[in-house]
Amino acid sequence: MEKPIASLSAGLLARKELARKLVLTRTDDDALAARPGRAARGTRDKAAFTLRLDAERRLRLRLASALTGRSAQQLVTAAIDTMLADMAELEPLARRIAAPEGQETA
Repeated sequence: MEKPIASLSAGLLARKELARKLVLTRTDDDALAARPGRAARGTRDKAAFTLRLDAERRLRLRLASALTGRSAQQLVTAAIDTMLADMAELEPLARRIAAPEGQETA
């Protein structure tokens, strides 16, 4: 049995517009207060991305997480750090890109 398709009524559209206005007028302080423990958008040095794993890798990652008492995020980050540390050619490139414009690093 198919679900009925929701209709866009005037009331629904008005509520959506009100919600949009509230979001657009919130200050960073309001956003921080609404989500304690989280940094305001654009102020953190982290970026999220999706990692797709097959079932076998996902199972092993979850088991490793349970066995070590560390989150999957911590385990994956440590693995990436180890891999990147083994690639000596990355460091000079990263320093060059991170250097302020017009300044060369040694």
